[in-house]
Amino acid sequence: MPAAREQKEESESSSEDELEKHPCVAWSGVGKRIPVLLFCAEAIVSKDVAIKSVGEKYNLGFKIVRTESRLVRGMLVNHGFHEVHPNSNDFNLMWTGSHLKPYLLRSLQDFQKVNHFPRSFELTRKDRLYKNIQRMQQTHGFQNFHIVPQTFVLPAEYQEFSSTFSKDKGAWIIKPVASSRGRGIYLVSNPSQIPLEENILVSRYISNPLLIDDFKFDVRLYVLVTSYDPLLIYLYEEGLARFATVKYDHATANIKNQFMHLTNYSVNKKSSDYVSCDDPEVEDYGNKWSMSAMLRYLRQEGKDTTLLMGQIEDLIIKAVLSAEIHIATACKMF
Repeated sequence: MPAAREQKEESESSSEDELEKHPCVAWSGVGKRIPVLLFCAEAIVSKDVAIKSVGEKYNLGFKIVRTESRLVRGMLVNHGFHEVHPNSNDFNLMWTGSHLKPYLLRSLQDFQKVNHFPRSFELTRKDRLYKNIQRMQQTHGFQNFHIVPQTFVLPAEYQEFSSTFSKDKGAWIIKPVASSRGRGIYLVSNPSQIPLEENILVSRYISNPLLIDDFKFDVRLYVLVTSYDPLLIYLYEEGLARFATVKYDHATANIKNQFMHLTNYSVNKKSSDYVSCDDPEVEDYGNKWSMSAMLRYLRQEGKDTTLLMGQIEDLIIKAVLSAEIHIATACKMF
């Protein structure tokens, strides 16, 4: 992120040679005159005075709004940022747990950064993401954007869903359109089991999932988009595999067992069968593995993990592309 608000007299008197040697400052732009702050992960534990001096030198401020984010706060403080009141406008970085209102986006100065792109809910809300993917399927061919199971948004598409269900019965999974951590998710085997008072997403349940030791699992990956014009996507090299706590059985009698069908940590940590691993050196024990451990296991089982990761990267790119036009347009607008 750009390191500072312009402080004319102070910054002009500072030595560029001195700053170029700082571990947390790089120079960009025409003539390499724009300081850019580089965050050092080790700062969270090292309490390095040299690292902390960068925020203090530029008098960098931050505020955290509508979220806790202890790790983010610790990282900023250890880089010499000072925290300002949530109502203050004197900040370089605002870290917020919710999307920003248009009036806030319009009020931002050049030296101020926020942690959400405008209209990023086009990617993070389940109903908006699905509609965006559906649009890409219609524009570029279903086979090129076949990255989600068959899905309907209810109650608006209830008739289409009922018609589909009557032709091909089976389990469907219900999700609130704007929730997280497994809240409000359940399976049904009949449309009559679905309440229609609020917007929900209903998707065909994948009844033959890939299992490890007979358990369902999902993969949590960390994706960073730094720009939508041009589009720049970074995928972190490591991730998590998160396991259900009850062995999988597709029998209808088990349809209400969340510990069998859902892999969310927030759900399974409540199970008496949840196994925690407290040793950071052990990657393949308990209900959370590293992604590397999962890939090693799959390779040992004869799976083509190079192909798998290629397909995962393809899915990530297409998911972000599906929301790109809305977010890029909003970025230009604000």
